[in-house]
Amino acid sequence: MNILEDAKAMVLELYASLCSKVDDQPLEQVVEVIGRSNRLFLAGTGCSEMILRVFANRLVHLGFRVGMIGDLISPVPKKGDTILFSSKSGENPVLLNAARKAKLHGINIVAITASPASTLAKMADVTVLLPDESSEFESIKQAGLTPDRIRTLFELLSFLIYDVITASLMKKRHPENEYA
Repeated sequence: MNILEDAKAMVLELYASLCSKVDDQPLEQVVEVIGRSNRLFLAGTGCSEMILRVFANRLVHLGFRVGMIGDLISPVPKKGDTILFSSKSGENPVLLNAARKAKLHGINIVAITASPASTLAKMADVTVLLPDESSEFESIKQAGLTPDRIRTLFELLSFLIYDVITASLMKKRHPENEYA
């Protein structure tokens, strides 16, 4: 038994299954919106916020001006900026309040959510829908993941989606680099 090979096969199968349920067009729109924004702000709570901080760090290394909504030293978003919201439910009151203010000031809104009918998804200019756990339960069981891991699918796929966005932005910003 090779534990690393078994884990790799399970993770690749899970990601392939989940990614097949994500629409590519909104991801391309997100890359375009971020690319033409003056500044990008990221907003999330809990695990989503932690994942967004990793994403922010990667974007800063690519030369983007990035801030986190709620940070004391982050500047105030203005027209021409974009706020990317990450919320599984799309109903977090703190995030919805920030999205409402953004709309009033003409700030672009991107939503990453698992809830297509959510308030946040309806407010967003671009929405990337990630599959929700209930629809994926059977394929997860078949992939060998335990039921406890089901609650983390949004976070797992968020990491992957932000890597996809980062790689696309890297390729657009630095097309001469082989690694992009």
